[in-house]
Amino acid sequence: MLTKVSVKGQTVIPGPIREMARIKTGDQLDVGYSGGLIVMRKRQPLTASRVRALLLAGRHLPQITVRDEANVAKAIERVRRRAKSA
Repeated sequence: MLTKVSVKGQTVIPGPIREMARIKTGDQLDVGYSGGLIVMRKRQPLTASRVRALLLAGRHLPQITVRDEANVAKAIERVRRRAKSA
């Protein structure tokens, strides 16, 4: 489906897409940009049951090792260096 961007930077999400995503008037959307794609996602409220489900799902994650922490620290440093040089 095709849509245009207005002078004010606004666009219309086509009706069939809104229906599939169950987007209604007043819903909030998270908007991001990744690899040349603009990504929109309907924001879901963080309810007690959703928090519980996220916590329970996290119990099955592998333990973080010292090596993992070092790799994360190196990756953060690379990103910071790139940001300073840009």
